[in-house]
Amino acid sequence: MKKVLIILSVILLTSCAGTYRQAKFVSENVHLGMTIPEFKKIAGKKATLEAMEAGYTVYRINDYDAWTGAIIDTKFYYFDANGKLVKIDGGEFKQKRYQIEVINN
Repeated sequence: MKKVLIILSVILLTSCAGTYRQAKFVSENVHLGMTIPEFKKIAGKKATLEAMEAGYTVYRINDYDAWTGAIIDTKFYYFDANGKLVKIDGGEFKQKRYQIEVINN
């Protein structure tokens, strides 16, 4: 009986580590030119909207370490104004900054 409990415990603990879709899985299954709904179907709830500006939309997917919960990888998916995927990278997304000058007459 003791051996059965140990075996079940080992199976349970080792199987929990890879139960979610990682950013690598999404990157391997998406392709340039696909639409946002097709992308969301593959990415599921892991894809979060990072930015939506005139002319482009950016989604972000983070990979987390199964044991510590720390972010180990980040991927950004860039869509053009037509909703087509045009770029995938693992860099750091920085929004454009605009400086507005107020002139009082």
